[in-house]
Amino acid sequence: MRTTQKITEELLLGGARAFLMFMGKKEPLSGRDNAWRRMGTTENLMTITGILKFEEAIEYDEFCDRLEERLLRFDRFKQRINGRKRRFRRPYWQTVEEFDIRNHVYQISLPEPATEETFEEFVGRLMSRPLDERRPLWEAFVVDNAGDDGGNAVAVRINHSVGDGFALLYVMLGLVDNPEEIEFPIGGISVPPRPDRDQEEETEEQSEFEKLFGDDNDADEVESEDETRREETADESGKANEEDAVEQLRKEASPSGPLSLLGQGLKTTWRLLTNRNEPKTSLYTGELGQTKTAAWTDQIELQKVKTICERHDATVNDVLLAAMGGAIRRVLEERGEETEDLELRFTIPVNLKPMEARGGKLGNHFGLLFAPIPVGTKPLDERIETIHERMDVQKSGVEAFIMYHLLNIGGYMPELVQNIVMKIFEKHATGIATNVPGPVHAVEFGGKKVSDLIFWVPQAIDQGIGISIISYNGHVRVGVTGDAKLLPDPHVLTDAFHAEITTLEQQAAQHEHEHLSHAETTIERTPTQRVGRAETKVQPNEAAEADDASEDDEITEESQSETDEQDGGGGGESESEDAADDETDKDGGMVFGNKDNS
Repeated sequence: MRTTQKITEELLLGGARAFLMFMGKKEPLSGRDNAWRRMGTTENLMTITGILKFEEAIEYDEFCDRLEERLLRFDRFKQRINGRKRRFRRPYWQTVEEFDIRNHVYQISLPEPATEETFEEFVGRLMSRPLDERRPLWEAFVVDNAGDDGGNAVAVRINHSVGDGFALLYVMLGLVDNPEEIEFPIGGISVPPRPDRDQEEETEEQSEFEKLFGDDNDADEVESEDETRREETADESGKANEEDAVEQLRKEASPSGPLSLLGQGLKTTWRLLTNRNEPKTSLYTGELGQTKTAAWTDQIELQKVKTICERHDATVNDVLLAAMGGAIRRVLEERGEETEDLELRFTIPVNLKPMEARGGKLGNHFGLLFAPIPVGTKPLDERIETIHERMDVQKSGVEAFIMYHLLNIGGYMPELVQNIVMKIFEKHATGIATNVPGPVHAVEFGGKKVSDLIFWVPQAIDQGIGISIISYNGHVRVGVTGDAKLLPDPHVLTDAFHAEITTLEQQAAQHEHEHLSHAETTIERTPTQRVGRAETKVQPNEAAEADDASEDDEITEESQSETDEQDGGGGGESESEDAADDETDKDGGMVFGNKDNS
């Protein structure tokens, strides 16, 4: 027989559950997240798509179990967006009760023949398919016959309102077996720790009432308060780090101080509002449809790209964007279009939240840069130099900062107002290009080696082309997506990209050959013997060493005579000897010149 106290506890528990369901699990979308959600249209869905390839096939149940264990630590993946039609208030995240992860993970097989082209066509169709906004905005597909030699693949789609590319990289790498061991090509990137199951197990039983409300002598309440403080501290730290990153961009973009920053900000805002419309090419003009195409390049060795970077004193991003510009020129010329002096703009996401500050709330923390790409510039050296100059943080920081806050403010405005503002930028860019640095070495997922990572960024507004670059395990992959009306066969762009990289490699090899030739010529021109010096250069030929003393005397007299003629009889050192000395560095190696003249 239930006591009065027990009945009272059950009533309070039921009321608490109802209250938490109604109030406690609603979280308004941030302005930025709401802005990116609104930008999605039937022609351009705001959905990030990625695939993981496995050397050994991963089972459906195994994949679901790993997601349940590690993905659901992030609330966003079990929350849906409610209140989407509210006019003056933002929609909000609300947790789905009795969430079942298998409702979001599907198992399929590609139609035969299951080639890479078949897989690319499947990915393109996924990009053309909107996510159901009545559910949490993500889905995954275990594709059984998409791998090589017995492997398979997983395709994942996530709405941009959940987070940006770096946030989703943070989530994805938290799913692998040993996230704390991952090494990245750049510093400051963190990943979620592996779940500690021992801490998740409860050491003593408690009633549901005690778990919710605690007890006067219950240490759990103190622990809960400590945990809340830790989360708040982490959130404040993340916010502070984000503000620090934005402030750093401000300082680097405008080192002269606040007044200079204000002037540069006004100037940049005016330029953004008055930018010329994008040139009319076949990759830009025309109405978009609902069908998307997708493709990816072969693996490109990262070391080859870095060799090219050293040749041009540029970054990996500079080189790949320059290759992208050349690839676009090749496509347009094959279509019979004029490309001389052609310059196209691409929007480039600029991360404004340090990776070490990324946390469980994910979200979008980036600005946009409208980067001019010199498509019509044929010399690769000039193209790389131009992009390197224009991607400099002092020139791009303020623009990214302004767009970051403009999007944030737009998300708080009524949707009609945001649409009017975004229309201003609709004709400012042909497409979007982004670059994400992945792990230096291969990672494992459930004991299965991930052999490859590829992803595709969504296009905003009326853009029809997307270029997504990711590095992983010593290679680079470039994912290309386009509207089927503008780019019915995306392979023309991936093939052109390979042609550009090959040309860059050939130029780097030619440059290295010229350096070696210069070194050999310098060595050949080194004087055989220097009079008046303690150092003597000796021919390595043993026959020369066996010459008689009379021949050595003749050589010495001849060398002295030549020296006197060059010095005008003054007995000083010749200019040719000084030049030879300048070609030898302090370690005895040959100096080929500095980065400017090499």
